[in-house]
Amino acid sequence: MQISKLQRRLASSILHCGKRKVWIDPNEINEVSLAENRRTVRKLVQEGIILKKNEKLHSKNRKKSYKEAKKKGKHKGIGKRKGTSNSRSSESSKWHFKQKVFRHLLKKYRANEKIDKHLYRHLYLKSKGNVFKNKRVLLDYIHSAKSEYIRKKLKNEKQLARHNKKTALMKNRIQKFQDKMEKIYQDKNLN
Repeated sequence: MQISKLQRRLASSILHCGKRKVWIDPNEINEVSLAENRRTVRKLVQEGIILKKNEKLHSKNRKKSYKEAKKKGKHKGIGKRKGTSNSRSSESSKWHFKQKVFRHLLKKYRANEKIDKHLYRHLYLKSKGNVFKNKRVLLDYIHSAKSEYIRKKLKNEKQLARHNKKTALMKNRIQKFQDKMEKIYQDKNLN
């Protein structure tokens, strides 16, 4: 005997699920077909003749494996891209991140007295002007700038020493000349 739609509808209402989630025991079809009201259907539910099917599980295994592949860099080719390169990772945010790195490095170097405040200001403005491509380039520039600064300092010191020596010689000459002139005047005055 075929189960009428009535029993299935009543069972779904009692079990609070859809009609396709209702399982009716095929061995007890005669007993189920006699149930024509809610009370009898409820009784069948309690006896276990009518049951609610378990929900189907949606496997996320494929999704998980896809995500792992994406982490490795797969599925990111030209065919998978929708937006422009700038919309996928904006140039401005990259620039901001780069500036953070540069400024942190410069502050650290200034605090450790590896660079003085003048060089710090010079490099800060250069990095703001997007002169350095990355941290390595900045470090190379710092080392070359420091060596250049030391070279200039030595050169200035030598120049200053030379200048001081020259001025000392000139003063010596002037002093000798003045002494000579005084001697001459004294000789004239005596005569």
